Amino acid sequence: MKKDFPITLTIAGSDSGGGAGVQADLKTFSSLATFGTTVFTCLTAQNPDGVSGIYEISPDFVSSQLQAVSNYFPIKSAKTGMLYSKDIIKAVAAFFYENPDIQLVLDPVMVATSGAKLLKDDAIQSLIEDLIPLSKLITPNLDEASLLLGETINQYDQLVPMAKKLYKKFNVPVLLKGGHLPNAIEAIDVLFDGNSVYEFSKTFLKDKHTHGTGCTYSAAITAFLAHGKNLAEAVGSAKEYLHLTLEDDIVTGPIHHLNHFPEPSN
Repeated sequence: MKKDFPITLTIAGSDSGGGAGVQADLKTFSSLATFGTTVFTCLTAQNPDGVSGIYEISPDFVSSQLQAVSNYFPIKSAKTGMLYSKDIIKAVAAFFYENPDIQLVLDPVMVATSGAKLLKDDAIQSLIEDLIPLSKLITPNLDEASLLLGETINQYDQLVPMAKKLYKKFNVPVLLKGGHLPNAIEAIDVLFDGNSVYEFSKTFLKDKHTHGTGCTYSAAITAFLAHGKNLAEAVGSAKEYLHLTLEDDIVTGPIHHLNHFPEPSN
């Protein structure tokens, strides 16, 4: 009997270097036994050293892609990555407003690891007002959470109160990722769903190239939700998967990249 693969969707930008964006999402979806579909928001000219160009897809064509995919496929869960502009965000929000049964994981991508801006200044308010309220989960890192709250987050003992503060502000579950904490021994993330706090911790892996980790993490959560796991289970399984992709990284020329098809650890 053939296996039924649930349908997942990524709405994000293209990474020509293959390590992040739609490319990382599709690898993750495939690795975790879902059938990945795509909506492109931007094309980027980039490699792990940085982004040298961004070409924005028109909001009308973003909407056309969304309709083409959803008219055919029974999408179980979706994620957003690089949305870039206010008009694209509004087009995506209109789709999820009409399709509330699709579980949405929102990765509030604002700045690339290399420092390149991936969200226009006037788009942040639209993200907050139009799309975050339609999400099942938002997954900010410390820099993104600091921008959303207007205050700096750089200590472990801030993670739980700031996750709760984000929930209070947006009224959606929050996964606050603590991997950027200075001098961290453990990579600790905090999930607050409005009732309970969950901590997910893995040993911090030094000297690893982390390009694409945020995309991979949110895509893995999306995949596990599509398989029917609840939110805390999906985040926990995604955390394990992300750790394996870093631990079992692959050589890709001058650097190593995440291995989206890792061998299970013994």
